[in-house]
Amino acid sequence: MPELPEVESVRRGLVRARLRAHVTAVWRSKSPLKVGAAWRNERLDVLVGAVPRAVDRRGKHIVWHFDGANDELGLVVHLGMSGRFGLARPDQPHVAHTHFVLRFADDREVRLVDPRRFGGLRAGPLGELLRSSPLGELGPEPLSRAFDGRVLEARAGESTRALRDVLLDQTVVAGVGNIYAVEALHLARLHPLLPAARLRSSAWDRLASAVQTVLHHAIDHGGTTLRDFRDVSGEPGRNQDELKVYGRAGEACPSCGAILKGFVHGGRSGVFCPRDQARPRGRVA
Repeated sequence: MPELPEVESVRRGLVRARLRAHVTAVWRSKSPLKVGAAWRNERLDVLVGAVPRAVDRRGKHIVWHFDGANDELGLVVHLGMSGRFGLARPDQPHVAHTHFVLRFADDREVRLVDPRRFGGLRAGPLGELLRSSPLGELGPEPLSRAFDGRVLEARAGESTRALRDVLLDQTVVAGVGNIYAVEALHLARLHPLLPAARLRSSAWDRLASAVQTVLHHAIDHGGTTLRDFRDVSGEPGRNQDELKVYGRAGEACPSCGAILKGFVHGGRSGVFCPRDQARPRGRVA
């Protein structure tokens, strides 16, 4: 958390804010973020004087374009587990756990609040950011027109890993986390621990379609807020009330009425329906 729908909700909030004035100052707290080695060289000061342009998303990352004096710049933001991106005025005091502030010439600020500090920030030439880690290692976008079962099968069809683990692998498909992997597998009627190599092409088609369906539905409902997530306006998502199986072990399956079962695999919990997602003996079509 946040996963693709939550990050997309933040991206859309930044677009609606219509930030067009140039950056006048960058503030960064002294607390290091913990997202990993690829993020250590943040270079945030290069954004001073730059003019904000398009706000894109790549997987679970915000990719903000800026016009610099001599180059097209970018800011990549990873919200980690508890990061929140919001708008504020310069005269508003920083709330606890504020770690990054972009101030614009129109007296508005964008602030990153991250209590657990598992987020990440990187700035620099846009092309360099897109090619290097972590963006350069990501798999295809699940909401792109080109994404379908053939794409998934080509990237994971011979894998002996569990289907849930395949969907969580950001080099296979970008942006899907545990919540939406569990939801998509239920919609596709596939057991989450079934080895990926057991799927036939038609099952891959079903899974790819389910991934897109649950992601679009979550975006339409502003993302899922289980604890920390807020959009740019500070509002929680509404999709937590729409989840069919995630977090509902012990309850009745909304499709067939069987009691949903919880499991833990690879250190992550999940839920499945023992009837709709029964583990088959042979390959799955």
